[in-house]
Amino acid sequence: MSKLNNVGLVLEESNFKVIKKSLKAGEVISRHNHPGANILFTVVKGSVELIYNDEEVNNLIPGDVFHFEGDNYIKANIMEDAEIFVILINKE
Repeated sequence: MSKLNNVGLVLEESNFKVIKKSLKAGEVISRHNHPGANILFTVVKGSVELIYNDEEVNNLIPGDVFHFEGDNYIKANIMEDAEIFVILINKE
């Protein structure tokens, strides 16, 4: 067992990855997708506006988890300094 304090790829196994991001207010996560994965997008600090498939807007705060299939597209606007975990789970 290990403590996950690093930013970036913090854990990778054969069927999943855990990524930690630390972002400043005003930063943007560009529109993208992750084909072949199920995604858990979790806000642990700050506020994030997550845009799902260019039309659905979700305002996420600490404790919120947004789950989606990676074939869909997301974009995120960082509304206040934020820390997020993104977990990519490979579909089989």
